[in-house]
Amino acid sequence: MREKARFRRTAIGVLILQMWFVCQALALDPQASSYLRTDFNVEQGLPDNEVNAITQTANGFLWVGTDGGLARFDGEHFTQIRLRAGKSKEIPVSFLLTAQDGALWVGTDSGLAYIPSAALDHFDRSLVTMYHPGGGPSDRIACLLIRDGVLWVGTAHGLYRFDRGHFVTVIPAEPISTMDQTSDGHLLIITEHEFVEWDGARILRYPDLPRQLGVHSDGIFQVHEDRHHVRWFCTSAGIARLVNGSFQRLAPYGNFEGSAAFRIYEDPQGNLWTNKASGLFRAKDNGVEGLALGVHARYMYSDRNGTLWVATGSEGLLRFTDRTFRMYTQADGLPNSNIPMAVLAAHDGTLWVGSNCGGLSRFDGKRFKTYSEKDGLLNSCVWSLAEDAKHDLWIGTWGGGLFRFRKGHFTQYSTPQGLPSVVVLSLAPARDGSLWIATINGLSHMQNEHFHNYGRADGLSSDRVITVMEDRAGGIWAATDAGIDHWVGDHFVAVRGAPEEGDVPYGPLTEDSFGNLYAFSSVNGISRIEDNRLLSVNGALQPAGMVESREHDFWMSGRDGIYRVAASDLRRSELDPDSPVNYTSYGPADGLATRECTTGQPNIAITPDDKLWVGTLKGLAMLDLRTQLRRDRKPAILMEGVEVGKTLRNPGSELVLEHGKAHVDLHFTAVDLASPENVRLQYRLDGVDAAWFDADSTRTATYTDIPVGVHAFHVRASNGDGVWDREGIVYNVNQKPFFYQTVAFQLAAAMAAVLLLVGLYQLRLRQAAARLSARLEERLAERERIARDLHDTLLQGFQGLILRFHDAMMEIPETEPARRLMETALDRADEVMAEGRDRVVGLHPSFDRARDLAQSLARAGDEIANGSEIKISVTTEGQVQTLDPEALDEIYCIGREAMVNAFRHAKGQSIEVEVDYASWELRLRIRDDGRGIDPKILEDGRPGHIGLASMRERAERVGGQLDIISGPGAGTEIELRVPAAKAYRGVLDEAPWQRLWHATLGRL
Repeated sequence: MREKARFRRTAIGVLILQMWFVCQALALDPQASSYLRTDFNVEQGLPDNEVNAITQTANGFLWVGTDGGLARFDGEHFTQIRLRAGKSKEIPVSFLLTAQDGALWVGTDSGLAYIPSAALDHFDRSLVTMYHPGGGPSDRIACLLIRDGVLWVGTAHGLYRFDRGHFVTVIPAEPISTMDQTSDGHLLIITEHEFVEWDGARILRYPDLPRQLGVHSDGIFQVHEDRHHVRWFCTSAGIARLVNGSFQRLAPYGNFEGSAAFRIYEDPQGNLWTNKASGLFRAKDNGVEGLALGVHARYMYSDRNGTLWVATGSEGLLRFTDRTFRMYTQADGLPNSNIPMAVLAAHDGTLWVGSNCGGLSRFDGKRFKTYSEKDGLLNSCVWSLAEDAKHDLWIGTWGGGLFRFRKGHFTQYSTPQGLPSVVVLSLAPARDGSLWIATINGLSHMQNEHFHNYGRADGLSSDRVITVMEDRAGGIWAATDAGIDHWVGDHFVAVRGAPEEGDVPYGPLTEDSFGNLYAFSSVNGISRIEDNRLLSVNGALQPAGMVESREHDFWMSGRDGIYRVAASDLRRSELDPDSPVNYTSYGPADGLATRECTTGQPNIAITPDDKLWVGTLKGLAMLDLRTQLRRDRKPAILMEGVEVGKTLRNPGSELVLEHGKAHVDLHFTAVDLASPENVRLQYRLDGVDAAWFDADSTRTATYTDIPVGVHAFHVRASNGDGVWDREGIVYNVNQKPFFYQTVAFQLAAAMAAVLLLVGLYQLRLRQAAARLSARLEERLAERERIARDLHDTLLQGFQGLILRFHDAMMEIPETEPARRLMETALDRADEVMAEGRDRVVGLHPSFDRARDLAQSLARAGDEIANGSEIKISVTTEGQVQTLDPEALDEIYCIGREAMVNAFRHAKGQSIEVEVDYASWELRLRIRDDGRGIDPKILEDGRPGHIGLASMRERAERVGGQLDIISGPGAGTEIELRVPAAKAYRGVLDEAPWQRLWHATLGRL
């Protein structure tokens, strides 16, 4: 009998539990649930589907411990962290704990690993330290806890305290499964056999506790104290709690299959989550609420954004996020077509929804009531809605024309009444009580139920009018499939766009609270109309509808989702087109059944209770704006890795590339666990990329030909709410050059080129000097020939004639007047002969070109003073230089002419010649102690003589300066100064700067 009674009780308990499960399953409607579930497994990069531990570090990464090792998750990609060098298989990770200093403790089956915070951004195995509490089972870490800055380690063979780098045994030889901490610092410990409490000095045991909970001593799996100091017990019978000294058991509770609760976790919001054999539940005062039935959870963790992460035994990693949007469908009273085209918030807060071939629906706060053909709406394909000043509702349909809904009755206006088409796309009630109607066959203006139609003949860009609206100033605007037109006077005027646009179709027009009029296009995105011109605002967003909230946020609907952008951010985008716009994007991850919104007008509305309603292709979406919190926190942007060729490197502080071309992949990421699908990244490499590029899902930038030098690689990103970190991070890429690309080599090459040019220039100068010398030799040779001819013919002939005239003169008596005339003529002839002989000597150089100037002048002086008492001396100063042949000829002639003049006319006793070879010039001085030169002769020259003028001309030809200083009875000094560049042949071999220096000194 007892067995039968026990069997009946068990059967009844199982039946009750099954019925409870059914109720929980019915309650877990995917659309009605406030949580969205996302699964991650090996197909998404998880090392293993058996997940044991989860934690989050300060840099935002989620760390996941699995049977296949440790992984790091940025919200989009898993990166496996290899703790074992050179091992193909990683050791299982059983527990993870973030330390107070930001480091990560990793409990494994083979010891305890310590990863410092410096190795968390860019993992470096060399910084990891392994600790071993003991051999064998003691190395299998079961749980970790930090109490008062001290690490406590529970293993399969005891409890240890990690103190100053050493393990101190607290509970020996006893497997530890879980540890929790109380508000007063006590440790709540579950061993293999019982629950014990450590008060800081001793072990406290509770032998009566299993009986009070209705379980065996080993049937207690975890004890947790919440923030209200209530103790929760996970047992083989279910969940119980101790409140004010009494136990409360949460239903269902009992020793039957599926009732056991193994772990309990309190998130930062105060929610208590428990994993039972039947699934994942949330514990409440009156019981538990199912979240995911059938999920075998091992561990629960809530990140800093409030997202719940669940480790499972075979399904991988699960993410539960709050549902942002709620979808309304047929279950809520909407028509079966479930394609809400138009959404309108009436003056009294009533929500009206027009569905495609589904009729007109009205929301009463709980359900929708739908009007269709049976209610007088003869065409249920509703495409547009509007409410006029009299609170009449106007309905535009596709195929049935226009309907007015007043006091529960519908009135139809169509082509028989004058409407140009049965397809109505947009409606605009005017302030004067009239109604503007956009159709596919023109624009109609309804006044007092009479229609006046407008088309291309009235200035419209096209007869297919997509949108019509009235602005706050009473202006009428029409958007067509060929442009936008403005009603001016009695006709429409086209709004000017950019010249390159051509005919662009525009959709809805809307005006914000600041008076800005916006136009939307699938080609140009968002434009603003100002002074009858279209100004580009943002080309990336392509909305089909927009509504403004009280906070001046623009909510937009489009084919690729729902967006939120602040008015100030949209204005900034217009002023700075190169800067990315801050906007939040919403999609399936936020609860939408589809991203694509419908195109009725309007298809988006905000009701007075601050609820946003949007028509989508899979139902009506609703968002409570009061629950939306904007996150301005910058995303964590990191360089994850660098791949050069086929070698993966740790990014370090910079990338140094050896010389030569290389295929480089730069892997980067932005960590956002809340809305990773909304994170956007852009990158740019200075010196390579001319603009910012949008990163694709791989978050990789690839380069194959990076120029030599250091280039800054910039990465910027938005967080999940679309707020951009415009500064981002900078990572240097240093491309090393070949030796011939180095600055030193290029300087050396430039110097060599300069030296080569200088050498070629000097060679050219030498060649020019050689040609000049050859021409001079020819000229001198010609002068020598002329001198010989004159000496041998003319002068010799003159000399013979003079002798004959002298003989003839001797025949004339001295008393005859003719004798005196002949003597005078013969004296004059002697003078002419002397001057001619001087000229011939001048033509015939008397210097040896192999000798220097001083030696040549000394030889000439000996010839001039031969047989005379006048003494001519020649001295030299400075280092003797080789003179340019042409300069030598001219300088010698000047010196000889000066000596001849001094010998003939000065009537002095001595002539001094001084040759000074200065480094910057050649100086030649001729001084005598004679009677001097008359100032008038010095200025104008001696009549019939050209000696002084010839000397000055020769000085000018060699670029020199001739100075003559003389006075009556004071002798004469003649000084010639010739720059070194003109006088010395060796200057051609000097460096240009030396020649410049010498030339400068020569001018001083």
